[in-house]
Amino acid sequence: MQLRNAKYLLGMAFCLYGVRGAYAAPKIHTAKVAPGSQQIWVQFETPVALADCEVESSPSGPSPHCQTPWKSAPWLVVVYKKDPSTGQETVTNINITTSTDILGHFQANGLVQLDLATMVADDFSRIDVTFTKAKGGSLPHFSIEKATSPTNRWVAPAKSKDDSNLYISGTFAPAGGSSPSYTIDSKGSYILHSFAKGAYTISATGDINTDKKKTADPDSFHWAIPVQYISTSNWTAQFPTIGMELDKKGNTINLVSAPGFTYGLGHDFVTPDAKNKGANRVFASIGLDLTGGVEFGGNLKNDYAVVNKTIGGQGWFFRGTPSASAYVIIPNVFHLSKISITSSYIARIPTRDEVFIETRHTSKPFPELTDRTRNYVQTAINFMVTDYFGFQIKHQYGSLPPAFSFVQNSGSIGLVFALKETRVPQ
Repeated sequence: MQLRNAKYLLGMAFCLYGVRGAYAAPKIHTAKVAPGSQQIWVQFETPVALADCEVESSPSGPSPHCQTPWKSAPWLVVVYKKDPSTGQETVTNINITTSTDILGHFQANGLVQLDLATMVADDFSRIDVTFTKAKGGSLPHFSIEKATSPTNRWVAPAKSKDDSNLYISGTFAPAGGSSPSYTIDSKGSYILHSFAKGAYTISATGDINTDKKKTADPDSFHWAIPVQYISTSNWTAQFPTIGMELDKKGNTINLVSAPGFTYGLGHDFVTPDAKNKGANRVFASIGLDLTGGVEFGGNLKNDYAVVNKTIGGQGWFFRGTPSASAYVIIPNVFHLSKISITSSYIARIPTRDEVFIETRHTSKPFPELTDRTRNYVQTAINFMVTDYFGFQIKHQYGSLPPAFSFVQNSGSIGLVFALKETRVPQ
């Protein structure tokens, strides 16, 4: 009883307390000169850990989304122009009159309009746009190579599975005279609605991790309707909503809710850019997301016969769910868009007995009811041919709900496709 109480308190602790960490560096996703105007539009990669007032400036006082903007713009715009006859390059700093978060709730939308004191001539060779007030000493930067029509990109490359809105990974092998074999590890998330200027979002999400084998290993299907809050301090919160867990054959079905808090740490390693004088480029990125939360709900169906237990629903359950996800990204290497190494770990700590399918040291898996901690680790090396598509080497170990069929060091080589939304629709 004392052990169960300790597990219950541990789960509650992860639910109630966030994990503190360093401030992750914001990144500029794209920047464009607005044609026929004295404006530059800057799009940050979202969610961005900056508030509206940290990017806005207005010498005349408050702006629509900030009561205390900077008096002078926290931006540096440098225009390079090359003389075609002499090859000499001139460098000009452009004054910025105002910088405005034109959509509101900057951490979710990430779009800033820079109003320039003078119009940029069309014959420039490059424009460097730098945000000068980022925390931690970083200088988010983007180089505009040529004036083109501004575009709003709704998707961007994802760092990891946890960072993705759409993630498809797996293998497929056709076989003559029999059905093909396959493995699936996929995730989908779509934002249904946002409110409070994009601070809160309601989404529809689904996860699949299974294969063709009759005793699928792993064997986990999940859907949910999460409500998420994006803060200005690089942490996010997910609030209790409805969801469901089930295995491939529907032998075990749970209603489940999973509130939690996530804090992100990250760092970019930069080096001088040989192609762009005076600019830097990122040659490697690292990051770590730490999450504390719980999963609770009810077991609606359990068709696995267990000694001294009847078949049917086993009632309520409550689990602590501490987890961590780490990544290393090296862009533009070996003629690839990037190479990324990602690894995630989650421990599910039940406070009462739940079904567990033991596959170790036995030729025939057998189900049991136990409150043992269920660990799950997944590590992948991705060789991305493009920003979104590539080849993957993956390793899995542990068990996933609801049947918790134990995976013993499963390895695979296959394909991966991953992307995320860059802005939250209002």
